[in-house]
Amino acid sequence: MKLKLYLNRVMFLFLMLLLFFISNSMKNITGPSSVESRIIPISINTKGEILCKTRFTKNEMGAYSPMKIQYGFCIITKDTIIEFKTKVIEPTPEDSYYEQKNYWDTIFKSETNEQQLTEINKVVLKNKYNFSFMDINTFKTNKILSISDFEKTKNTSLNNNRQKGLLGAHSKAYFSDRKIHVLYEFNNIFILDNNNDFDKNELALGADFDYHNSLNIQADSNSNNISLGFDISEVTGILVIK
Repeated sequence: MKLKLYLNRVMFLFLMLLLFFISNSMKNITGPSSVESRIIPISINTKGEILCKTRFTKNEMGAYSPMKIQYGFCIITKDTIIEFKTKVIEPTPEDSYYEQKNYWDTIFKSETNEQQLTEINKVVLKNKYNFSFMDINTFKTNKILSISDFEKTKNTSLNNNRQKGLLGAHSKAYFSDRKIHVLYEFNNIFILDNNNDFDKNELALGADFDYHNSLNIQADSNSNNISLGFDISEVTGILVIK
């Protein structure tokens, strides 16, 4: 009887150790590296400046674990993107992380009402800009176009006229499918979805961006270290045609 009890305890300890090692090894498994930089417009003022919500996160290693997420707002002008960071979720502790992520993702994806816009004008923008409540969907186009057709219609070159992204990023080479996804059109300012995640799309749309990946570095011919970027890139780009 004592021997049986002893063996049961040994087996229990063995199973606990096995689960512990499996759990640790799962944390070390990595997938594709990724960057997600998102912009959602919510209003435009009489100057043609566009107020947007923002969300940025990157996974340099491709680890299956929480990553820091930055939320905020930005104002798109014909010359630049003015950013206001309002919330950062750190990856630990995990329980709190996922609660916060779900909460702030819901706010980010939901439509902004008039009361919320008033608070944004007052608290975030310090009443320096004048954005009114409006139906931003009137500017939505949601069209997938070939690069050649877009360049011909708009009389521009996408290679020379680079898109802008959050944190000072710019578009690089366009993906091989040579198509772009225009989300919104505000006169001469276009908001594009650049995405090469084939789990979500049949095509690689738009361009890659020059976001820095410190874990994917290679020396060039002059022995300068350059970042090779991310495997998966989901970036909202701003294109201004002057």
